[in-house]
Amino acid sequence: MPVHAAGAAFVDPSGAVLAADRGFLVTFRVAAGGAGGAGAPLRLRDDASPELRALVAGDGPAGATVPGPNRPVEVERVPAAGGALLIVRDPHAGDRTEHALRSQVLGRLVAGVAHDIKNPLNAMSLQIALLGDKLEGVADASQAASGHLVSLRDQIGRVNEVLRKLVDVTDPSAPLGYTDLGALLADVACLFAYEARRRRVDLSTDAHPGTVRTRCDPARVGRLVLGLYGRALALTPDGGRLAARAEGREGEATVVIEHAAGDPDGDLGYDTDVLVAGAEALGGRFERTRNERTERLTLTVPRNERE
Repeated sequence: MPVHAAGAAFVDPSGAVLAADRGFLVTFRVAAGGAGGAGAPLRLRDDASPELRALVAGDGPAGATVPGPNRPVEVERVPAAGGALLIVRDPHAGDRTEHALRSQVLGRLVAGVAHDIKNPLNAMSLQIALLGDKLEGVADASQAASGHLVSLRDQIGRVNEVLRKLVDVTDPSAPLGYTDLGALLADVACLFAYEARRRRVDLSTDAHPGTVRTRCDPARVGRLVLGLYGRALALTPDGGRLAARAEGREGEATVVIEHAAGDPDGDLGYDTDVLVAGAEALGGRFERTRNERTERLTLTVPRNERE
């Protein structure tokens, strides 16, 4: 199947579906047998779009954009002996692939940048410590400089901690065989704190390190939690509220985010599909519920069995 193809089917000259994969059947709501099923002429379906009927019949151009179950899809018609091959493509598939690639590259980039920043910070900390030792013998100088030295040490420690959180979130490790979901969620929330303050979003986090663990791949879990939180904050209106918590249930580790429901953003629509697929790949699930005031996002993954 071509790159980014979401489904394919072979139709005869009358438009009857002779063979189709699951992607094609789901896209056009064609049942696998029975009325309207495989073998039913698509061009006669009441809900088939004019563009699709023309494409099946071979009228007009070899490609068209037609309505899909959630969003428009692109369909290409490739003539073949005894009929034609219809190829369905998701127009957003290329963007998703680019986002996945960027996510992988970002982790390596952050690790390199953090290393380049931490080395000068460590050198500065050492020089401050040496300077403090030299000033101890000079009473007036030591008293005058002590406050400044303490402030410098505190700020260096703060930068080191931000870098530690950034590296742990973008490229988490699991040296003990599990990922600490509570610590991960707490770090993600801290990294988004500036954006929340800028937009006056009230953040609250209930995530205690060491209490909720998952045995899933740490890199994938990290990307999912980061994407989940970022999506939720992006859709929270200015001045709204976002609450996140990590909790353990029997055999399951869960991240739940509830936030004020803002206007849906079409540019973030594909995020739900990505989160669903990512959670399923880890043996878990992603659920989204929404009412007029609140949206709830729930990511559930297998819990560490030795916890």
